[in-house]
Amino acid sequence: MSGGYSVSGTATLVDGSGDTFNTIAISFANPTFTCPSQTPPGCPAQTSNSSNFNGTPISGGDYIWFNANFTASGVPSTGATLTLTNSTIHFTADQTYNLAVPNAQITFSPSATCTSTTFDTITNTWMTTVPVSGDDEIFLSGLAWLVPASFANAGGRVNSQVVWNGTLSSSASGISINWKWGAAVYTNFTTNYNALNVKAGHQHACGLNNGDHAGTPEGTDSTGQPWGKFVTGGARGGGGSNFTGSWSGTISVRPVCPAS
Repeated sequence: MSGGYSVSGTATLVDGSGDTFNTIAISFANPTFTCPSQTPPGCPAQTSNSSNFNGTPISGGDYIWFNANFTASGVPSTGATLTLTNSTIHFTADQTYNLAVPNAQITFSPSATCTSTTFDTITNTWMTTVPVSGDDEIFLSGLAWLVPASFANAGGRVNSQVVWNGTLSSSASGISINWKWGAAVYTNFTTNYNALNVKAGHQHACGLNNGDHAGTPEGTDSTGQPWGKFVTGGARGGGGSNFTGSWSGTISVRPVCPAS
């Protein structure tokens, strides 16, 4: 990210008696700034996980909530950081779609006692903190996608496998990752991800004591209605209390650090 900005103002000398002297204008001519792009930790691995949608038609104007979760082993007791970058979801319906998925950064922290997640709108990144001991499901990333009206041209159905790709990276060697994803359809939803109040862990989510899976939207809409009220059949879900959709198969990844 880069850009420019301007700064202007005045400076006035004031003596101990409060008298003012020599007010002058101050300005800076077109300075520029550059923010470095987010770089993943040093041990990357490309990964891909494909699965199918069920045959339930999906209406234009509904949302598909794509969500992924993982477990990790081999995390050092001092903690580690995992990232998901360059992630996309690819499928064909009325046309070919290649959806960009928000990045994710997961911090295994020795000081964390529960799992939490927020969405950084500036960097388009899910920021999750989890105890070093982990959880049996840790939220990885999620994408809320508004289904276009043109889906009706394909009978509201996806006509190919749905493939989720990305780069998983770790800050330490020896970490093994097992990840999977689901997709559920909602008739009312939002792309304001912090309003979703996504459950970050299955068993140890901060402030949530229920059996919902990681990735479940636990928040409410602007009228106070829980998002779960609007889940319906389609994608990989059957509606009811299936708030994340059924899981794909699990893919194992072991990021490899370059030789020093």
